[in-house]
Amino acid sequence: MAVREGSLLAAMAGGGWLRAALLCAGVWLHAADSLLVATMMPTAIAEIGGLAYISWTVALYVLGSIVAGAASGLLSLRLGLRNAMAMAALVYALGCAVSALAPDMAGMLAGRLLQGLGGGWMVALSHVGVTRLFPAALWPQLLALVAGVWGASALVGPLVGGAFAEAGLWRGGFWAFAGQALLLAIAIPLALPREATQDVSASTAARLPWRRLAILCAGLLAVLWAGVRGEPWQAAVLALAGIGLLAWSYRADHRAGEDRMLPRAALHPGRSWGLGYAMILTLAAASVSFTVYGPLLMETLYGTRPLLAGFLVALEALAWTATAILFANAQPRWEPWLIRGGALAIALSVPAFALVMPAGPVWLLAPCAVLAGGGFGACWGFVIRRIVESLPAAERERASAAAPTIQILGYAIGAALCGLVANLCGLDSMAATVAASRSAGFWVFAAVLPVALAGLAAAWRLAGRTA
Repeated sequence: MAVREGSLLAAMAGGGWLRAALLCAGVWLHAADSLLVATMMPTAIAEIGGLAYISWTVALYVLGSIVAGAASGLLSLRLGLRNAMAMAALVYALGCAVSALAPDMAGMLAGRLLQGLGGGWMVALSHVGVTRLFPAALWPQLLALVAGVWGASALVGPLVGGAFAEAGLWRGGFWAFAGQALLLAIAIPLALPREATQDVSASTAARLPWRRLAILCAGLLAVLWAGVRGEPWQAAVLALAGIGLLAWSYRADHRAGEDRMLPRAALHPGRSWGLGYAMILTLAAASVSFTVYGPLLMETLYGTRPLLAGFLVALEALAWTATAILFANAQPRWEPWLIRGGALAIALSVPAFALVMPAGPVWLLAPCAVLAGGGFGACWGFVIRRIVESLPAAERERASAAAPTIQILGYAIGAALCGLVANLCGLDSMAATVAASRSAGFWVFAAVLPVALAGLAAAWRLAGRTA
């Protein structure tokens, strides 16, 4: 059969498939790792301790991803795509090795931060690679392939982590991903074309928003520290300081020039894009508690095996993918209903988790996970479209890139908040009582219900606006 010139098959000839596979491999490592650790962490904590810091393993990972995403453009300019991706894979492999060798929680957190940096770079550079290595006519198909790999990774990651944890080989899980990253770092220079690196002037380097990123990191770290302070007044002071720093970072970005990370007035309730971003931020923050504490609480309260816990976490990702496919071609008249219905499903999952987690039975957590993941899948694409179409053409590229950044920032903030709540409930060591676990099983979800309701309100208003 003849291959039509300009088709996907024609473009993939001569090493194109290998290049696409390497780009997807970077996405696989980052997406699978983000949930792999959720099911391995209870087993790891039983050995190295540090239960009070379990939320940090998620928050520092996504914080590293945020910083990496902001710096990825400059990295590719200075090093070239090939060298930048190889370096990102090495940073990720180093992070996995540090976590695998961790004697205590401090070592684990250092590894998680490095994994977030390396993984965030790989994902961002994979998207850059699609646009640099392939003709524009093929970008939609290749980006769809990348999205499919992301969905599959989010599904498989918790199951892989559960398998390693159930075998008592949590360190082996990190070594397995370190090995994959090393193979990727070796293959990239052999398969990707050499590029001439660009001369990056001081003015170009200055456009990277280091100061705003530093304020953002400081704010999130302050909220994380609040979760491990023994005195309530210390926790309150740190939490308020963290919220203030996050607000300062947002305001500084609003006043910045062309190096803004977000569109202007990104969270303004009077703008369609502001409502969309507020919806993404709040619903992401409200939905992360199950990923952070679900496997630990299931194992503590019900003796759930790690593989089953991994399946229940993966079910959320599977529901997201399934509903996204189901409603991908929905008619425009259904768009407001899908936005509202998706947000309502996510908001309802929060009190559902709060009621089921402390009392059981475990199987009832499955429909809760389907509600949360299915809600995101139903509304995500339509929310992004409303955000992008409500902004001027000059802002649309920044607008689409900002959506996942705000989402993972929401995950980081949510992880910090639920860590604070869990530790206040007494879930701060492996010696915590069953009563403390039941209390945390309720409050890590119930405490973020107001955040979920704020996201639902934003979704309701966004859906009511003219598309």
